[in-house]
Amino acid sequence: MSTTRNTAWLTGCRLGGDLLNLLLFVVISRQFGPVGVGAYSYSFAVATFAFVIGCLGIEEYGLRQYARLDFAERPGFLGELLGTQALMVVAAVIGLAAYLALTRPPPATLIMVGALGVYQITAAIVATLFIPAMAEQRMLWPALAQLVARAVAFAAAGYAIQFAHAPLAVALLGFPPAAVIWLSLAIRSTRHYLPLMRLTVSWAGTRRIMVILWSFALLEIFAQLFSRVGVIVLALAVGDAAAGLFATGLRLIEVALMPLSFLGVAAYPGLSRLFTTDVPVFRRSAADLLWIMLFGGGAVAWGLYFVAPSMLVPVLGQRFAGAEPVIQTMAVFALVQAVGVGLGRVLLSADRQTANAAFVAAGAILSVILNVLLVPRYGVNGAIYAGAAAYAAIDLLCVGALRQPVTGAALRRILVSLGASLAVGGGLAALLALRGFSAWLQAIASIAGFIVIGAVAYRHRHGSLNR
Repeated sequence: MSTTRNTAWLTGCRLGGDLLNLLLFVVISRQFGPVGVGAYSYSFAVATFAFVIGCLGIEEYGLRQYARLDFAERPGFLGELLGTQALMVVAAVIGLAAYLALTRPPPATLIMVGALGVYQITAAIVATLFIPAMAEQRMLWPALAQLVARAVAFAAAGYAIQFAHAPLAVALLGFPPAAVIWLSLAIRSTRHYLPLMRLTVSWAGTRRIMVILWSFALLEIFAQLFSRVGVIVLALAVGDAAAGLFATGLRLIEVALMPLSFLGVAAYPGLSRLFTTDVPVFRRSAADLLWIMLFGGGAVAWGLYFVAPSMLVPVLGQRFAGAEPVIQTMAVFALVQAVGVGLGRVLLSADRQTANAAFVAAGAILSVILNVLLVPRYGVNGAIYAGAAAYAAIDLLCVGALRQPVTGAALRRILVSLGASLAVGGGLAALLALRGFSAWLQAIASIAGFIVIGAVAYRHRHGSLNR
């Protein structure tokens, strides 16, 4: 029940924040068009690298290790973890300043990157401060704190644009005050759950943490590179408008996959403990989690193909007319990303972070190469093809690495069932399209076929386990 409850809190609060973010996105789209969306997305992408350097996988590593420690060991561990992160934050600021000095952005972009950078670096610190609450399965307050911070930032920016008619760069200056509020709430949480914790900066502690942390760090760096490289390459090679269209699709995918991502977060501490205490139960729990996340990814792909295109112009404005095929093409991107999210979470729970980091690194490098090759020729579609192909490569590698922790037979059943459901759903839609039926009838038939085949496969799987 705690996993379900925490998933609900994390998803509900995040959806509340994302609703505000979506409203801000709509305001920016209507006021500044794809060019404004592209500039905002580029600035956020650059600022996110400051977040990556400032945390380098600390949340994933810290939560897993903290959940396994005795209570007496926890204050010292978290103090050393925060001390190590303090050094990372310094490196993040230096790295961000070096990038800005090298690229010499215009003043407006410099302001946007700076404001968003403060917010992102704070997010990295806050994630570590909330580890005690997360490990105790008390995920409501971290979720509410994030919602409050996002509400302040997005409301300030939206008001400045919509009512004060401020330039985009000025509107984003509300993000740093929101970051201060978020940090104060996180400090209060740490003092409540771990009052004896003290920040500790020592080279011995940093070296000890980095010996294990490097694989989590590599995973975080390449994961962020993976998700941002398309926007950056499009902005530099094609223009802000193309980057804005692609970023719009990514944003839709991010919101749609959010419940699945938080389901993985909520299950993560329990799965991590089970892997060290009860392997058979771990395998069953991991297989159940993968089943839900992979079939949820199929549902997300369906929504992106059939539902999202009809909402573009009514929600984002007339300047997004004609972008419907781009969003439909991104359905495959959403599916392979959802598969990767599920497989990656189980890999981390099973202490396969080094393999996971290597797979994401290989995928990110492949994505960069494909984006550089395909974007100049195919534009936005080139970025979609590049990202989907790289995610598919990661998925295949993850399946191979999970054959032992989860068992190859369980993985085969899940993947074959998913493939059969997608084939039936897609086949029904294609057949109805050939017969000239409306898109909505195609959508209804495809989701019905997908659900029926998935339900039959799920019953068969649980029937086999109970025999």
